[in-house]
Amino acid sequence: MINITVRAIEEFKRILSENNKEGCGIRIFFGGSSCCGGSYRLGIVEEGEIEDKVIEKNGLKIFIDPSLYEDLLEATIDYDDGFFIETK
Repeated sequence: MINITVRAIEEFKRILSENNKEGCGIRIFFGGSSCCGGSYRLGIVEEGEIEDKVIEKNGLKIFIDPSLYEDLLEATIDYDDGFFIETK
C-alpha cells in the first residue's frame, strides 16, 4: 500500500485551502522526459481520470495514474521543504 505521511497530508491540505480548492485532490502522474529521464509529478485536480486508482487518507484524495500504481505500491509520499516520493 502507498504510504502518505501525516506531514505530507497536512501540507497538501494547506495548499488546497490556500488555493480555495478544498474538496479537490492530488493526482500523481509521470511527467515529461529529460536527459535524466522522467519524473513523478503532482497536480491539484477536482476529479481524477476515469481509470485512476484512488486512495483516501485523512480526508485527502490521491488519484494515481494507473500505469504508475504498481510502481508506487511500496512508495512513501512525504514533505520536507518540498514533496517527494520515495520508492523501494
